[in-house]
Amino acid sequence: MKKILLLILPIIFITGCGKQELITLEDKYYNNNTFITSTATEIDSYLENKESFILYTYNNYCTLKIPCEDIFKSFMTNNNISILSIPFSEFKNTKLSKKIKYAPTVIIVDKGKVITSLNAESDNDLPKYQDVDEFTNWIKEYIVIDRGI
Repeated sequence: MKKILLLILPIIFITGCGKQELITLEDKYYNNNTFITSTATEIDSYLENKESFILYTYNNYCTLKIPCEDIFKSFMTNNNISILSIPFSEFKNTKLSKKIKYAPTVIIVDKGKVITSLNAESDNDLPKYQDVDEFTNWIKEYIVIDRGI
C-alpha cells in the first residue's frame, strides 16, 4: 500500500489536483468593450512588462460563416472587456509570431507568457470562432471575467 501511495502522490502533485487558477487581466482591459488596435512594438512591450491580456490577430479575409470578429465583439459587449487587436501582417513582427503561425487567432497572455490560444486550423476550435457562448466559455476557463467592480 505504501508503494502505491509513493507512486500516486508525486503524480498528483506534478499534474495538479484541481482547476487551474484563473488569471486577471490588467485593469485597463476591464470596464471597456472595444478592440484596442496595437502595434508589434506595443505587444512586445506588454510582454516585456509581464502584462496579462487577450490578443486577437486577424487577416483581412474571412471564409467563416459568421465573421469571428462579430463573435468577439459580442463577447466584449456582454462582458465589458477589451481585447487587443493587430493585423497578422504586423503580428509577424512580434515575439509571439514564433508560436502562432495562423490567423485569425485569439491568444491569452498571463504575465507576459502565452497561456493558450485558439488554433485557426483546428476543427475543435471552430465552434469558438462561430458561437459567442462557446468563445465565452473558453475564455472563462482561463480568465476572471467579472471582477465585481
